[in-house]
Amino acid sequence: MENDITIYAAGNPNLYPLEYYNAETKSYEGLFPELFERFSSESGYNIIYYSSGEEDLRERLIGNTQVDFASGCAADELSGEFVEILNSQINGETVSYGIALSKAAPETFKAEFKAFISSVEQNEKTGMILSSVQREESIFGAPIIIGLCGVILLLIVLIALISRKYRRRLREFDKKLETDPITGLGNGNYLLRGCKQLINDKNRVLYSMFYFYINADNLRSISGSDEADRFLCHMAAILDEYTLDTDILSRVSDDGFVIVKLSSDMGLAEKWVVPIINRICGYSQNFRKPYDVNVSVGVYNFKQSDRNLNEIILNASQSAHSAYNNKVPVEVYTDEVMRKQAEEKKLQADIGRAFSDNEIEMYIQFYINAKTSDIVGGEALSRWNHPEKGFLTPERFVPLMEREGAISRLDYYALNKVCAFLEELNQKGIEDFFISCNFSRDTFSDIEFVEKCFSVISKYKFNHELLIFEITESLASKNVEQLRKNVIDIKKYGVSIAIDDFGEGFTSFFDIQQYPINGIKLDRSLVNNVNTKNGYSILKAMVQVGHELGLTILAEGVETDEQVEMLKKLDCDVIQGYRFFAPIPKWEAENIIMKQNKTML
Repeated sequence: MENDITIYAAGNPNLYPLEYYNAETKSYEGLFPELFERFSSESGYNIIYYSSGEEDLRERLIGNTQVDFASGCAADELSGEFVEILNSQINGETVSYGIALSKAAPETFKAEFKAFISSVEQNEKTGMILSSVQREESIFGAPIIIGLCGVILLLIVLIALISRKYRRRLREFDKKLETDPITGLGNGNYLLRGCKQLINDKNRVLYSMFYFYINADNLRSISGSDEADRFLCHMAAILDEYTLDTDILSRVSDDGFVIVKLSSDMGLAEKWVVPIINRICGYSQNFRKPYDVNVSVGVYNFKQSDRNLNEIILNASQSAHSAYNNKVPVEVYTDEVMRKQAEEKKLQADIGRAFSDNEIEMYIQFYINAKTSDIVGGEALSRWNHPEKGFLTPERFVPLMEREGAISRLDYYALNKVCAFLEELNQKGIEDFFISCNFSRDTFSDIEFVEKCFSVISKYKFNHELLIFEITESLASKNVEQLRKNVIDIKKYGVSIAIDDFGEGFTSFFDIQQYPINGIKLDRSLVNNVNTKNGYSILKAMVQVGHELGLTILAEGVETDEQVEMLKKLDCDVIQGYRFFAPIPKWEAENIIMKQNKTML
């Protein structure tokens, strides 16, 4: 008969040989699974093990009515109507094993299954047990001689003890693959397994995903990597307090924690998250930290049609980022967020074409000599000239490329354009214009970074000292060893190194001594305060110490004449900002450079 009705079962992973989970085949085996398979072939029911793994989730699953029955149960072990499959006499007492039916089990299934079990003779069941033991003999040890059913049930206990060590090792290995090394929480693999075990077609719409977003890069920048990790552990401990047995907690990214929560009232669930945010954000005050932490939460309510966990995580994370940008604690996934996601998916599909058709164009924002006001260099920036959406700034496409693993491709693509531009200027007699390039954290700390950069640089002819690589402060506080090696090795090819956003957070002059850098780029927040007494004093000290270390001092974000005059007074070397030039296309920048060169001649 064709099976057209699905019945979900929660298995007992440790009742060998009646029922057990085989880690090699990743399936349930033994007497009970064989009986279920036989029943399925003779009826209109398709029995599927809902809990797949070595963790015993029967009590939870049947308690939440997420399954139709729990298997491998002794009488009265679990709530629900008990249906006996096998019994025997041990020490004068009757021992029975079978299934416990949940409230979700269809009445027709109950009646047909009971009738089927009654039709299977005891000697048939014994033969099926013997067959199962012989198949698994190589896994579980010495040959097992089974006579009577009473002996079989007694051996269940003995063999379970023998195989415990084997199962424990497998569990330890699986746990390592599913554990976040910083917080000790489960990771994305753990979340995937948990969702498969807990969520099915009957309860899916009762679940919501809460995505807790923390800007981890910024936190490391202002506090240091070790302190950031301590905060993340603190945050994980708080979230764990609010996670129930019917929920799943995991850390799915560097800046994202997820709680998949079972709730029949989503309004209450959204209110439930507010005290959690308050406790997490109270970290700075409670532990007297000189900085604030901000947490934003995105909520996504599961739909009946949801099957792709990655898309669910994306929906929740987009809501969290929207909350962060709008400076609100919680934001629920809405049609507007869905519209933005659809737009992002369209951009995602266009990434490959953007590179192949050279839609990503190079822009330049000039650097100005603070003493002479001459143009001396520029920072390379990218703009996506999308055929439908027009020019897109990096804020629109860089985060997308980071998620899609295309950010390194963008970095090396931009480096190619910069080197080609420097070669072009060199051929036209411009031999003193320098350009700085920004690289993502993953690119700069990659073990093949130097080799890939040199393969690009070596294709062009120009003075390599005119090429500057910028390191951000958040980058300098993470992956220190590999980063330092890359800085040292790339300088062997004549490339200059500067630290970007200096003074924004954690990096100090003492820290940068481990990097053989050529200059620092003062963060715009320092420039904004140059007109205040304290701001002026801080910048004065930075410029003085930087010069004593032989570094070139560049100030970014300069927008007013007053700021220009103060920076000149402080003896800053180079200035960049909208007071002089906004980012302009490469061809326009070249015209201005050539015009200045002719004037100077």
